[in-house]
Amino acid sequence: MSGFRELIGHFLFPAGVNVLGALLKLKSVSFCLSVLCTPGLMAKQDPSTLEAGRTSQRAPVAQARQPHRIRVNEDVQKAKVVHLVSPVYPPITGKRLDGTVVLHVIVGQNGAVNSARYISGPTNLKESAVKAVLQWRYEPTLVNGAPIEVDTSVSVVFPHL
Repeated sequence: MSGFRELIGHFLFPAGVNVLGALLKLKSVSFCLSVLCTPGLMAKQDPSTLEAGRTSQRAPVAQARQPHRIRVNEDVQKAKVVHLVSPVYPPITGKRLDGTVVLHVIVGQNGAVNSARYISGPTNLKESAVKAVLQWRYEPTLVNGAPIEVDTSVSVVFPHL
């Protein structure tokens, strides 16, 4: 047996490596491989359904979930406007009546504006901007042929009168 160890140590392992330890590691690796490669051992199925050494397992097909809503750049969404209502200036109150109101907008699957929330701009023009944008209509946005909601921004410009 000692000649066998010397032979293995001389040809397979560099000097200083524990031959017995290396053999134990090799044996544990081969055991793990035999467990992993045994058909039907890890499969959660009836062993009678296994064909000669082959499993009938198939990787589950990952179906991409259709997103509920996507974010679209303001300029891209602006190109899809099919009905635009201009804002009505509020009654003159002695305050400045020009500026840009920025709104956070959710466009429904049918292209109608579902919500318009004030982000920034002159507060005295906020209500007029929201009322106008809620009447806008867009061409529906499609993802894989199906309509989808859109999350976007809208800038409503009130020029100086």
